[in-house]
Amino acid sequence: MEFTINAKKLLEKAGWFEGRNISKEELKLPYDDYPQFVIDFLREYGNLSGECEKQGYTPVINEFDLEPAMPQNKLMGDNDYPVYSEMLGRKLFPLGGYYPDGYYICCDADGRVYKMGEYCFHVGTNLYVGVENIILLNTLSSLQLDEDSGKWWNMDAEYSELPAL
Repeated sequence: MEFTINAKKLLEKAGWFEGRNISKEELKLPYDDYPQFVIDFLREYGNLSGECEKQGYTPVINEFDLEPAMPQNKLMGDNDYPVYSEMLGRKLFPLGGYYPDGYYICCDADGRVYKMGEYCFHVGTNLYVGVENIILLNTLSSLQLDEDSGKWWNMDAEYSELPAL
């Protein structure tokens, strides 16, 4: 799997290049049990920061980072990671952030990508689709978690199942 040309251009502006392979130590992963395919993805795309695709309808410049390093206190207590991990019934692995909205980018052990903060969104069924949807601001296929019911609803405000892997 790989990114589209538009996503690759934004990643290149952020410092990515073909064959990039940073060390696992440079990633400063907050957990020791990241799935190997996530580590492999982050060794190529981790520790990048850049601008998302510009949108003509707003002057806001959205930015992303793929820096998984996270203070341990953010992974405990009433913070987003433990709260949403419990709601979803799966461990979430930090991948980076989305700004200025202040959302975390993370994935589960199956590679599903989430954007979480004030709300929790499922943004892709694998690392490439999810990260690309974030940096290209493709939100129409996102699903938002209804925190009261534990169900997902789509942009038409209808309950929906998570897409199959």
